[in-house]
Amino acid sequence: MLTENELIKFRRELHSYPETGWCEFVTTHKIVEKLRSFGLDPIYGRQVINPEFVAGRNPAKVEEAKKAALEKGVPPEFIESMQDYTGVAAIFETGRPGPVLAIRFDMDCVDVDEAHEAGHRPFDEGWASTNPGHMHSCGHDGHATMGIAVCNWIQENLDQFCGTIKVVFQPAEEGVRGARPMTETGIFDDVDFFFGNHLGFNLPTGTISPEPGVFLASTKLDATFTGLAAHSGADPQKGKNALLAGAAAALAIHGITRPIGEVTALNVGTLVAGQGRNVVAPNAFMQLEVRGETEELNAYMRDQAIRKIKASADMYDCQVDIVKAGEATEFKPDQEAIELAYIAARNVTTEELARPLGLKLGSEDCTIMLRRVQQHGGKGTFVVFGCRTSAGHHQRLFDFDEEVIGIALRFYQNLIPMIVGIK
Repeated sequence: MLTENELIKFRRELHSYPETGWCEFVTTHKIVEKLRSFGLDPIYGRQVINPEFVAGRNPAKVEEAKKAALEKGVPPEFIESMQDYTGVAAIFETGRPGPVLAIRFDMDCVDVDEAHEAGHRPFDEGWASTNPGHMHSCGHDGHATMGIAVCNWIQENLDQFCGTIKVVFQPAEEGVRGARPMTETGIFDDVDFFFGNHLGFNLPTGTISPEPGVFLASTKLDATFTGLAAHSGADPQKGKNALLAGAAAALAIHGITRPIGEVTALNVGTLVAGQGRNVVAPNAFMQLEVRGETEELNAYMRDQAIRKIKASADMYDCQVDIVKAGEATEFKPDQEAIELAYIAARNVTTEELARPLGLKLGSEDCTIMLRRVQQHGGKGTFVVFGCRTSAGHHQRLFDFDEEVIGIALRFYQNLIPMIVGIK
């Protein structure tokens, strides 16, 4: 078994070279090599991704990430074997009849510049991000390390289990992009029990909750407006102003009527337009998101946003192309999975720390995996492993109490035998 120090070392290796969604080539290689060192034969890259369902992927950035991975020492034959996609799954076939259990961990980073200043532990100790503009400021380096620890333990105790165990390392959770293309490979279609997880939230270290709170259904959209350039002084009437179309859309979206008493959210996060002060802007690019507590509310917000975008483009005689860049559904956990998780949690932590949290957690595309499992008759939930953090998630000073890695391992050491242990 890997020691606690070895796990922490692996976490810090991941932390020092974070990679954004769909660009996790170094991360995928590190995870695959570690799993192979346990005697496993993981599947990865296009084996765990259905490209038809990929969203929010920038091919130019992917190519840059592949080149950077080669410079970091990832073998060319490994990059080629990935077939342009990231992600990993370790599948443990016991050869004995029994349930199918899946556990999901994510692995991508946030597009944030990590603090390189005294007082920030990763910087002080020499393992802060070396990839400018990228940082593990949401704890996914910790999640991937938890997954490695769980795989190591399963492999060493496989003779005690029946059925099948699938441990999945998902790319591109940020922006809720990676779950759908993994799910559409069919990897979760035979799963009886499913668990996702997340660390942090500046809760007391040792907090374990399979009832964390509310995840909102969400849709991420990219809208590209195309107009016509013209001289703004000599021939403005010949232009079609995409900037104004985008600006009108942004204002209209934020004026959408919300259902009274229901939880919804929306945001136009970016709007980039134009070529110069004396040119009628021929293009504009907008990134936005909508959310709803239910799938129906999210669909209402999405449809209203799309209607506003199209109307604004028409108003300025522009064309618009709208692309879905990510998605998540609502969170509906199953009571049987929750109860099993509480039993495991109370074997690891105190009664006071194994409890519902009632958090408002934004959105999480793990819900898409859970929904597919439920559609095929399976059950599951999402577990929060609370721990103290040095700053909020997605902030440049974020770090977390590494004790949580061992706590998560002990939780799964209790949970897994309850589901696939030989009776």
